[in-house]
Amino acid sequence: MKRLLAAFALIVLMANVGFANPTEYEKLKVFAKVMAIIENNYVDKVSQTKLIDDAIKGMVSSLDPHSSYMTKEEYKELKITTTGKFGGLGMVVSMKDGILTVVSPIEDTPAYKAGIKAGDAIIKINGESTLGMTLEQAVKLLRGKPGTKVTITILRKNSKKPFDLTITRAIIHVKSVKFKKYGNIGYIRITQFQSGTTKELKSALDKLKGISGLVIDLRNDPGGLLREAIGVCDVFIKKGVIVSIRGRSKNDVQYFYAHDDKNEPSYPIVVLINAGTASAAEIVSGCLKDHHRAIIMGIRSFGKGSVQSIIPLGDGSALRLTTARYYTPSGKSIQAVGIKPDIVVKQAKIVEEESNSYSLRESDLIHHLNNPQAKKTKKTLDFEKELKNDYQLLRAIELIKAEDLVCKTRQSQ
Repeated sequence: MKRLLAAFALIVLMANVGFANPTEYEKLKVFAKVMAIIENNYVDKVSQTKLIDDAIKGMVSSLDPHSSYMTKEEYKELKITTTGKFGGLGMVVSMKDGILTVVSPIEDTPAYKAGIKAGDAIIKINGESTLGMTLEQAVKLLRGKPGTKVTITILRKNSKKPFDLTITRAIIHVKSVKFKKYGNIGYIRITQFQSGTTKELKSALDKLKGISGLVIDLRNDPGGLLREAIGVCDVFIKKGVIVSIRGRSKNDVQYFYAHDDKNEPSYPIVVLINAGTASAAEIVSGCLKDHHRAIIMGIRSFGKGSVQSIIPLGDGSALRLTTARYYTPSGKSIQAVGIKPDIVVKQAKIVEEESNSYSLRESDLIHHLNNPQAKKTKKTLDFEKELKNDYQLLRAIELIKAEDLVCKTRQSQ
């Protein structure tokens, strides 16, 4: 009787939400009745709290792959993740058509080093099938104490059969921004958009002063915080819309604009994207593309064009709910479509010259004339040799060098 009263108390509580017709209220009665039957007759004892939590999870997860109900513990984990330090394997996963799918591995993490790729389907975790699991249940199994191992079964596109990978968990320290120079071309890699990404980007640009062009690498960047994506765009855009967010109501529209700080760089930019470029990374790609501020190179991005709001529920739990879609400055939604690159470049390896090959050159001829300037010529960086495993980046650098040459030619005319 006590359990039945608790179930009916839940009806009264939920009825305050408001329903369009009596049929919907009758469904609440059915829910309470089922809950009471389970409590009284199920083969094992089940707590009311678990039943209610699971019911809420089922309701929310049926909406879309990115909406979810988070328990107190799961909400704590989410807050830790956005700070850039957490325990686990180091990959972003999502539910795609009911299958646990890797959005992208995070650079320099156990998952990345183990060879996990964007698009990999994880069909088992420690021998347990992931079919029917919620995203939160799967993430909980993937995470664990640093130093412990987890075996995941991967189904990869074009692979003949699934295969197992055993990966050692670790504390994941995610450095958001990495940078270096290739000659006079700057290179910035944004691994994910977390608290402080914009600040890290500005610091990197200060250290790259004097460059004639920039490659922004957003490949396998799963996204992150919207405010940081907006901040990154604002570094390169003088004015205009960065992104707009539109909810269910026609009046529920929010625009985010660039602010001219008189310090935006004017050099050419190439943005690298791939199938693992998602969410906030797509906002940056779409913004720079629509403002004609950068050339987008690579392959089509992931296509996550929805906005999730985190709504705390008072007891430590929270609701992650898809509340809007975001649109690029030109008004395009990339939901399930992705960002299409201006120049399609698939990843490939540079074919190395055979070690036993030989080519006759002028310098090999007897009594050849010497070049008096030869000793003064600086040795240039052999990009092909350094980037033999990253054809996309090599193409991006070559494109910027070509643009820089065109600009210098025009200035000299």
